[in-house]
Amino acid sequence: MSLLHRLDQRLRNRRRSPRFEVHYLGQIDLGREVELVNCIICDISETGARLAIGQDVPEEFMLVFKRRCVVRRRDDGEVAVEFIRA
Repeated sequence: MSLLHRLDQRLRNRRRSPRFEVHYLGQIDLGREVELVNCIICDISETGARLAIGQDVPEEFMLVFKRRCVVRRRDDGEVAVEFIRA
């Protein structure tokens, strides 16, 4: 195992919540009546995400993503869904 791989593993283990590799299509809403900026959500967790983007973005923005879902369970006003892979 390389030194870089071990360092990367240590950094991942120190995160506040686990990250999941997803590769979802997302959009960045800059909130200034401009077109949404496309991005790829590379991984996501309860507290954050890693995005691949093709341009600069401001320090704060709205991340938007839609996923096609199928209902897997219905229970007392709640539903559990599974994302359908594209």
